[in-house]
Amino acid sequence: MKTFIFTNSLLICMLLGCLWGTAQTRKLHLGSCVANIHTHELRHHFQHIRQEMVSADDQKTIRLLRKDVMNNLQVTERCCFLKQLLHFYMDKVFINYTSGHSLHRRTTSVLANSFLGISKDLRECHANAHCECTEETRSKLHSIQNLYDKLDHKAAAVKAIGELDSLFEWLESLQHH
Repeated sequence: MKTFIFTNSLLICMLLGCLWGTAQTRKLHLGSCVANIHTHELRHHFQHIRQEMVSADDQKTIRLLRKDVMNNLQVTERCCFLKQLLHFYMDKVFINYTSGHSLHRRTTSVLANSFLGISKDLRECHANAHCECTEETRSKLHSIQNLYDKLDHKAAAVKAIGELDSLFEWLESLQHH
């Protein structure tokens, strides 16, 4: 009887361990580059501020992160595009975002730290020549940055953070392929 209970307990633990590992580890293939991206965690944190970011966006006619641009990226462009986009968010967006709400500051800090971790994986890919940047990819990012720079910095930061849903949707679509 004790052997039966021990065996069943061991099997349950192994099953839960496998399920936990599957839920926690998300390998995203960006051409030749593989990065660990936990979009469910990013979305979880983002949901705390999403509604306020979207409602505070007073530039509704402008889109920084256009789905058609991200969806039409060549497989070989994805790594570079994501690497540069994350740097854009860390270097411009999160730095320019200010809020009187401590929850918003904490959430954007968590997102920035997550982006930093993803960037580390992408930097390794780039160093190993698995993440090549073409002029076309740079041009797409340059267009996003130009639109951002035309807006007031605070309004632009709110807009860019509010559009993170588009980035997360794109990343999730890549995980399912």
